[in-house]
Amino acid sequence: MGMDLNLTVELGLLLDTYGTLLTDKMREVLTMYVCENMSYQEIADYFQISKPAVLDAIKNAQNKLLDLESKVKMLEFRSKVASACEGKNVKQELQKLLKEY
Repeated sequence: MGMDLNLTVELGLLLDTYGTLLTDKMREVLTMYVCENMSYQEIADYFQISKPAVLDAIKNAQNKLLDLESKVKMLEFRSKVASACEGKNVKQELQKLLKEY
């Protein structure tokens, strides 16, 4: 498998945020791969599909999640809110942030 840890974390967050917008199968395959750390072959065996079909499902789900984030920017917004809450002027920082969006 060998997926980069940063990518794993990002995909997990994207899956948590936008996962309901994926097809059931795309969500299940990506969850098995990212969250349950299953191999391509284990996923293929579970769904009785080929490894290339698993790879396609993962790539399609990943692309869809990244596309959604590029449009909606929910993770970016969450990160900015978290940063604003760490400062001294939380109320002002949050108001400023809300004006940006």
